[in-house]
Amino acid sequence: AEQYNMLRPARLSTLTYAVVAEFMQQAIPLKEVQGGRSASRIEALLPLMQQEARQPFELRVWAERAGISPHYFCTLFRNVTGMTPVEFVTRARLQYAKQRLLEHIEMNIGEIANEAGYPNASYFNKRFIEHEGMTPTEYRRLYMGVG
Repeated sequence: AEQYNMLRPARLSTLTYAVVAEFMQQAIPLKEVQGGRSASRIEALLPLMQQEARQPFELRVWAERAGISPHYFCTLFRNVTGMTPVEFVTRARLQYAKQRLLEHIEMNIGEIANEAGYPNASYFNKRFIEHEGMTPTEYRRLYMGVG
């Protein structure tokens, strides 16, 4: 809060609520899955997939990391997380972008889109609207009261 000059209680309260709401929205309940060891391989890859989400997604590479076929990786991933690998990567990218939107108001939307793994800002805006119901600029205005 001190670093970003957010000591005003109303703004800090709004941002705190936004963080909690975002956590609740993004939390993925893991399901009990048949397949034991393979399912635990998927679970073990989730943090790494989130860290590397801004890189181009290559299904074959992730399936190899799990030691299973790409088709089985997709099936197992959906059983474990309730979403496809691409949906997971999209959520991770958008989560990163939302954080950057609020922490770096000096950055324009195109720069943030590129950092988040979207070289095309128009496509980034489309995906952002689909998931958040507003543009990145509107999101920034809502939570930061900027511009």
